[in-house]
Amino acid sequence: MQVMIDDALKRQLRALVGCRVEYHGQPCQIIEVLDSERALVLQCLLATDSTATIQGNQFGEANRRVQACHTIPLFDDANDLNVDILSWLNQASP
Repeated sequence: MQVMIDDALKRQLRALVGCRVEYHGQPCQIIEVLDSERALVLQCLLATDSTATIQGNQFGEANRRVQACHTIPLFDDANDLNVDILSWLNQASP
């Protein structure tokens, strides 16, 4: 059963867009909330050879190296808010 994202949570999540956070020891920035996917998209801020990914152009040809992105689910298997996201929301609260 999928948990619906209530409007208050959506507003809180959208307020996080642009915030810098740490995810698995890497500095990242929250760049998007995917309502239909029930996920947040993070972009790594430090592009090194080990974290950069190769981006293809519209024809699938390797084009350039870009910072890695992570798509993390909002909810875990028990339909509880992801603990990382919960801590970021708590840090953002006044």
